[in-house]
Amino acid sequence: MSRVTREFDVGLELFSRKQYARAAKTFEEVLLGDPHHARAWSYLGIALAHLGRAPDAEEALHRALELAPGNGECWFHLGVAATLRADWHEAAESFRHAAALMPHDMATWHRLGVALAEAGDAEGSTAAFERALILSRETSSPEATARPHRGPVDDHLSEPGEREGPKEAESWISLALSLLTLGEVEEAVAAYERGYSVDPDRARHSMFRPMLKLLTATSGDSPEDLPGGRTLEVAPVSPLRPPSRPAPPDPDGPLSGVG
Repeated sequence: MSRVTREFDVGLELFSRKQYARAAKTFEEVLLGDPHHARAWSYLGIALAHLGRAPDAEEALHRALELAPGNGECWFHLGVAATLRADWHEAAESFRHAAALMPHDMATWHRLGVALAEAGDAEGSTAAFERALILSRETSSPEATARPHRGPVDDHLSEPGEREGPKEAESWISLALSLLTLGEVEEAVAAYERGYSVDPDRARHSMFRPMLKLLTATSGDSPEDLPGGRTLEVAPVSPLRPPSRPAPPDPDGPLSGVG
């Protein structure tokens, strides 16, 4: 293994630990040895973006794209940099490029969904989150372990709930409600649980649980017959519930065990 490769791997490790200043310095050392290292330029750019050095970050990221315009990881990082500036339209465009180049990368579709939701494109956001949900299931299946996909290092997804915000939770819950109206119960519950992992309070007070309970009642299905055999015992307070009817307490935790 060459010195440049070793230094680059050290930089990746520092970046994954969110030690952005040290990571940036390491990537700069990599580039002293190999100024045409596109991935080093890309990771230098995103590390600088996390440090708030937007102009320097943009310069490094565009340098990476000059060297490797077909590298989805570089487009992904450009999207993350735009996200850190809250430029959601630019972020969405960058993630679209990344998704075209890395169509099997869940993190890319996930990020695209967030950007589109923030940009006000509910339909596009739902489609992107649906794709992320499908890929999430594929990557957790036994068959997928034989052909792992190595996507870009995404420090945003490593700690659900810490960096992901209410807007993203709302998008997952909206997707869950949409899937539920289509009768896709298993997929709807999986989307709801993803939203719950981001923002439990928002998920608990959404209309998802009451709608799921209503769906099972009107369809004649028993909750025990739902995918995974999960019994939905109690729904949270619903705006549709008559005020004279006391609402039972909501159980803690998401709809675990489904799917």
